[in-house]
Amino acid sequence: MNAVWTSVVAVAGTLLGALTTGLLQRWAAHRAEQVARQQRLRDAAADLANALTDYRERLYWQTHLATLPDTAREKKEEAKRDSWAARSRVNHAMNRLRLATTDDRLLALATEARNATFAVQTDSVAPEAARERQHALLDAVARAAR
Repeated sequence: MNAVWTSVVAVAGTLLGALTTGLLQRWAAHRAEQVARQQRLRDAAADLANALTDYRERLYWQTHLATLPDTAREKKEEAKRDSWAARSRVNHAMNRLRLATTDDRLLALATEARNATFAVQTDSVAPEAARERQHALLDAVARAAR
């Protein structure tokens, strides 16, 4: 009878050990996925911030060159193409952020930051005001993406 109880305890211990190991592995995999998701979100938010800053810089140079009378037409066209390419990178970064999160508040802040930067092109806002607005919104995006 002693051998039976020893076997029962051994089997129960093995089953509990397997269950515990399975639960720990599941928890570790879930945690790793959470960390990876957060990293993708931070990367997407950083890419958007970089793309917006790059676009604003290229837009500034495009506008600056347009105001200089002695600037060659080719330079102005090149600046315009660079600005358009940078704007496309902003849209790509925005799409990546949309795929990385479903957080409506974060997406609304990112959209506001994008719109504040794009507003410079319409001359509806002073570049300095747009820059300050963009910085404030990008700071809010960074805080929300943490």
